[in-house]
Amino acid sequence: MHPECDGSTIGKTSYEDFKIFTDSVSRLDGGVLINIGSSVILPEVFIKSLSIVRNLGFNVRNITTANLDMFRHYRPDVNVVTRPTSLGGRGFHIIERHEKTVPSLYKLIIDRL
Repeated sequence: MHPECDGSTIGKTSYEDFKIFTDSVSRLDGGVLINIGSSVILPEVFIKSLSIVRNLGFNVRNITTANLDMFRHYRPDVNVVTRPTSLGGRGFHIIERHEKTVPSLYKLIIDRL
């Protein structure tokens, strides 16, 4: 840590980011969340945000989630694919190298637009 680092500012900024992310999750019904290569942070933040918005009464049930990674990990399996779609929607594991999956996904999206 740099001696001039202000922990309270970092914490406040992190909290603001979390609120922005959670606001996006509150509007996710009928939408898609894709986790690309994050085995810990995004799965944990996403499941907490989803729990908050559902507890606040937002109807976020019909969602499609996908975990793109080179290996199957516990947190993305449970917190991105399984738990969020247990009330509706679909979850996918796509296990392959990112240099194959990301360009392929991009092409599919562009072709359908």
